[in-house]
Amino acid sequence: MSTHPFASAAEPDANSLPGEKASSAGDPGTGEKHTSIRHSRESGNPSSTDVLTGITAVVLTRNVAAEIAPCLAALAWADSIVVVDDFSSDDTRAICERNGARVVERRLESFAAQRNFALTHVQTPWVLFIDSDERVSPALAEEICAAVRDDAVAGYWIPRKNLFGGRWVKHAGWSPDYQLRLFRVAKGRYDPSRFAHETVLLDGPDAHLTERLTHYNYSSVRQFLAKQRRYAQLEARHLWLVGQRVHWRNYVLQPLRAFKRRFFTWRGYAEGWLGFALSAAMAYYEWRAYRHLAALEKDPTTRVWQEFRALPAATCAVSVVIVSYNVADLLAAATGSVLEDLERDGIDGEVIVVDNASADGSAAAVRESFPSVRLITNATNVGFGRAANQGMLAAQGELAVVLNPDASVQPGFFVAIQDYLAHEPHVGLVGPHLVQADGTTQLSCRRSYTLATAFLESTPLQWWFGETPDLRRFYCRDLDAAQAAKVDWVEGACLIARREVMQAVGGFDPRFFMYFEETDWCGRIKEAGWDVAYFPGAQVLHHRSRSADQDLIARALNFHRSRHAFLVKERGRLVALLLRAIIGLLFAVYTMQQAAKTLVKRQNQELRRNVAELGHVTLWYLTGFSGRRRHPV
Repeated sequence: MSTHPFASAAEPDANSLPGEKASSAGDPGTGEKHTSIRHSRESGNPSSTDVLTGITAVVLTRNVAAEIAPCLAALAWADSIVVVDDFSSDDTRAICERNGARVVERRLESFAAQRNFALTHVQTPWVLFIDSDERVSPALAEEICAAVRDDAVAGYWIPRKNLFGGRWVKHAGWSPDYQLRLFRVAKGRYDPSRFAHETVLLDGPDAHLTERLTHYNYSSVRQFLAKQRRYAQLEARHLWLVGQRVHWRNYVLQPLRAFKRRFFTWRGYAEGWLGFALSAAMAYYEWRAYRHLAALEKDPTTRVWQEFRALPAATCAVSVVIVSYNVADLLAAATGSVLEDLERDGIDGEVIVVDNASADGSAAAVRESFPSVRLITNATNVGFGRAANQGMLAAQGELAVVLNPDASVQPGFFVAIQDYLAHEPHVGLVGPHLVQADGTTQLSCRRSYTLATAFLESTPLQWWFGETPDLRRFYCRDLDAAQAAKVDWVEGACLIARREVMQAVGGFDPRFFMYFEETDWCGRIKEAGWDVAYFPGAQVLHHRSRSADQDLIARALNFHRSRHAFLVKERGRLVALLLRAIIGLLFAVYTMQQAAKTLVKRQNQELRRNVAELGHVTLWYLTGFSGRRRHPV
């Protein structure tokens, strides 16, 4: 038993077996014991019972319409049922509400965070956490209701009966599989560093129940493999946070230990081929966890993610981060538009300007004209992504708005954004309606960057053949600019992100000096379960590319370098190199074609500048060198 305040009552993972624990429980499905609990559930929540149990049952859900109804029916004896739903797109919510559950929605960051959030909605002394694919038998319900009357115990371990494809797996660490699911709300919380296989930190003594919780673990091999892949990624994140680092021996010894433990120590061999397959699979995913950990060690976004995880609670509504580089006049207009809109609508906000070593007096102008603005100055041009991260890490707002210095918000911008996000809690990042200086719309939303897109977009193929169907898909030509839409990513002239999204995902990948940082960021946000949206109800006036246009050759090189880096990250180094070679040959042909035109149009200076730009890009594609410094300084 644990008596030290918030000592770790380590909950075994979903497939583990504490060697010292044993269960005398029989099969709860045999019907040998009958409950004495009676209920007469009324509509709504909490339910009406003859005797209050003091227990709230909590279920985490996402698209589980096929299995949630029997799960909730088996919990009808509880005082109330709270469902925390990860914005299901099927009928999960409606089914839960029809069964008397109170549904609250929250985007899933980690299972531990989701369960801690659920605890804030529990109003009874005890909580029972149940998964949608688990069933509480009448015998277990009776034992639970009797157990919570013991004032000396803070929490109970419940043994699980794991069914794999309908077969009860009794060995290989799958039985009795104790789970600490029943505890006093005031005495327990989940360790936030555990992303999967959550651990309860229990303040007080624990005990064990004997009746089993039936777990319909996996209905198919595909479901099992998909879940274990996800768990391997989450376990790697936990290992990183606790300071574990990869050594070559981990790839060999850890899987071997996992297999030995499950197949021999926990008698997986008694399950025959299934025991061998499960033991081998779990050993393989032990290896995958360390492979993911090795990738985290090499990925610069991992350290960025760690920094953003430490963001404190917000102290204001909005933080606007503006990264500037030699555009003092536009920077003043952008800053002024933000401050005016915040003041006009009485919104508590701040402006943070990060200046990338501008040589035109931008920083001094901000100090003089906008003394309330927080100014961060860099000694060199560190790039857009790194500078934006500096500003977001310093931000104190519930929303972070990353705004280009050549963009000015229009009246009512912040009110419109706040209202939209209040009604769309599943949207993590939003891009507004961009209007160009001539009044035309700059459609800023995009769909996924496919291999076909990589061949076509901003390459000679696009200039020769125009917009192909794939490019029209990529540019979202089928969308109505006047209608909000869920998209894959939005251009970085103005990005609005929730603080909790930054804490969960981190900021921009610092490997992107300029361009594609928003493509990568939006992808990671969607991967974490949030939506990315285009919202035309908030407008921004955008004087496009004024910073980048100061050096056209540097702008072109930065674009193509960043695209290559993005493809390496998304598709792997080999695919990216093959693409680079093919695109380089296309550029060589196109450059020679344009150079031939200069022999006829000798006085066309724009054509000559274009050929010079193409020459540098072609040289970089084919050799890796461009004849220019890597980034403008």
